[in-house]
Amino acid sequence: MADAPRTPEGGPVFAAPTLRLRAAVWLQLAIEWVFHHPRLFRAFRAAVDAHARLRALRLRGEGRVCPCCGGSFRHMSHRRISGWGGLCPRCRSHPRHRAIALLLARGDLPGKRLLHFAPEALLDPVFARRPGLERVTADLYVPADLRLDITDIDLPDSSFDLIFCSHVLEHVPDDRAAMRELRRVLVDGGLALVLVPYRPAVTTYEDPSITSPLDRMVAFGQQDHVRICGSDLTDRLREAGFDVEDRTVAELFDETTVECAELDPDEHFFLSRASPAR
Repeated sequence: MADAPRTPEGGPVFAAPTLRLRAAVWLQLAIEWVFHHPRLFRAFRAAVDAHARLRALRLRGEGRVCPCCGGSFRHMSHRRISGWGGLCPRCRSHPRHRAIALLLARGDLPGKRLLHFAPEALLDPVFARRPGLERVTADLYVPADLRLDITDIDLPDSSFDLIFCSHVLEHVPDDRAAMRELRRVLVDGGLALVLVPYRPAVTTYEDPSITSPLDRMVAFGQQDHVRICGSDLTDRLREAGFDVEDRTVAELFDETTVECAELDPDEHFFLSRASPAR
């Protein structure tokens, strides 16, 4: 019997540092600099919020509905220099945020105590509509309920029955340690929702020698990423003690919902159930 074909090894996301990639890195570094200056940051936030209100007014209409903020629009915002597209004109939710809001509303992410890593403020209204869910936020750098290192979580075993880990692992040098810690603080049978930038046709590409923001943008798709995950992600999660269901948005929602909320049908959601301890 012939062996199954091997998945090709992953490589850099981009072939070379184009002008657009350079501009995206410069823009992000400028924003990070503003974050460290409170007065500038407050002015920046006020300008961003004012622009969002104007944009929401300009695009209001029928055809698209954001399940995060409830706004109705003709379409979501188009792609910008940073590379992001499909953002809600009002709350700036990405397609993945809107998909999470829909899954919560549908009851597909059950739990009573949630540990939410790298919490997004735009999801606060979504959780406010779920008073029965105790949400504990955690991050190592930005304000949150707990300051936690995801590779060494200072919490007891089996503390939560639901974990959100969305676009976090691609920032963590030791992602396997992080996965083991997520499993440890999750009860048997609990659910961890894992999302990462993902290429299913190749294996994970990572190289710790790549450290400059521009080189990381070229290699991994963003200036602060340390890998671009691939088809072996499910194996890594299983090694950490999870039973993994890899579902695309197109498999989770019907076409009408995908179009109305302007979701990314090819985005992968890794529904990782904590295997019973052996």
